Amino acid sequence: MIFPLRFKLALLSSVLLVAAIGTISLVVLELSAQALADEAGKRAIVLAKQLARNAREPLLLEDDLRLSQLLETISNEDEVTGARVLDKSGRVIASLRQDEPDLRERMAAQQQLTTTPFGGKLVVAARMTYRELDIGEAQVVLDVDAVTGRVIRAARRRVLYAAGILLGVGLLIAFVVSGMVSRPLRRLRLAVNALTAGDLSARVEPTSRDEIGVLTRAFNEMSQSLGEKRRIETAFRRYVSDHVLREVVDSPESIHLKGELREVSVIYLDIRKFTRLTAAIGAERIVAFLNECFDLITGRLLEHGATVDKYIGDAILAYLGAPIETDDHAQRAVAAAIAVQRAIHERNRRCEESGQPFVRLEVGIGIHTGPVVVGNIGSELKMDYTAIGEPVNIANRLQSLAGPGQIKITSEVRERLGLLVDVKAEGPRMLEGIDHPVEVFEVLY
Repeated sequence: MIFPLRFKLALLSSVLLVAAIGTISLVVLELSAQALADEAGKRAIVLAKQLARNAREPLLLEDDLRLSQLLETISNEDEVTGARVLDKSGRVIASLRQDEPDLRERMAAQQQLTTTPFGGKLVVAARMTYRELDIGEAQVVLDVDAVTGRVIRAARRRVLYAAGILLGVGLLIAFVVSGMVSRPLRRLRLAVNALTAGDLSARVEPTSRDEIGVLTRAFNEMSQSLGEKRRIETAFRRYVSDHVLREVVDSPESIHLKGELREVSVIYLDIRKFTRLTAAIGAERIVAFLNECFDLITGRLLEHGATVDKYIGDAILAYLGAPIETDDHAQRAVAAAIAVQRAIHERNRRCEESGQPFVRLEVGIGIHTGPVVVGNIGSELKMDYTAIGEPVNIANRLQSLAGPGQIKITSEVRERLGLLVDVKAEGPRMLEGIDHPVEVFEVLY
């Protein structure tokens, strides 16, 4: 189950907001409690001094009634939980309540005033003097927790109310802000799903200049790049081998689809006695025969990395060296031609051994190496990646000289073969449409 980013951001923002409010509230309440305690302590000091001043004469006169009245007056203060008067020896002369801290000794014998915290309470002792003689002290017990607790509880209630309101507002703002953040991410996710499904036209309009905007633009660039690779793959899938196609797709910058002068080795193949076959076996069988032949021949050409340019009736035009440039295109072209002839010979042998009626396949092949113009040629309605130039014409004329099962090459091809293949020289020949003699060799395989 997917937990939407919008809710995650809202929840995170709310938790952070509550944590911030709680922390600030605790600090404020702590400071408030301390301030109240300080104020209560000051009040206790005033009461203790007042009691010490007023109880001085009744203490000397041993007027217990007057002392009791003074203590009763002190007890009217809400925060006071106890008060007493001690003589100079520390004996309790008068006491307000019995639940005050059990302090029986003098606390202000050496000082005019002392304050002592005791179990959540504050004991203030003020020394009593008569003509600079120590006669005892007055003690006031203040319940600090009772003073601060009442105020703190009320403050906590107000803080909780305020926190609830702020939390509601914060959640609303968090949902709005997180929606602004998650909305472009949701559009991006839908575009990724479309791209995964094969829609390479999927795009997302950037709506911000932050990291999400950068991610959106990166996605659009990736989608465009995949679209370009798909177009290249579609354009060349029917013409080149899988090896060449992978190179084109992985490194599209290595090829140029516009017109370019490139040295290639052109292979021209033609099926022999095809016109006679057409008249003998009929249209339906001739189409099936051609498909069988082209499937066999094209497979061998693609295995050697050749680019199959086009099928011209019963002929095939192919070349090596474009769109991927290679240094050994001549050797590959001759190897591909030999593979084609051997595959045809093997096919005819199997058909003979089967004893079934069959149409014998025989081809002549011409190969020439030279500079041609390669690129996309055509119109906006239809375009082909092809090669044009004199080497194409020379290869075509050579195949017309080749008999069934023969491979004819020129001296330009021969020079690049070295000792890899045995050849037989046939001397210079004048070819139709070519204004100079061409050295012709036959490949022996």
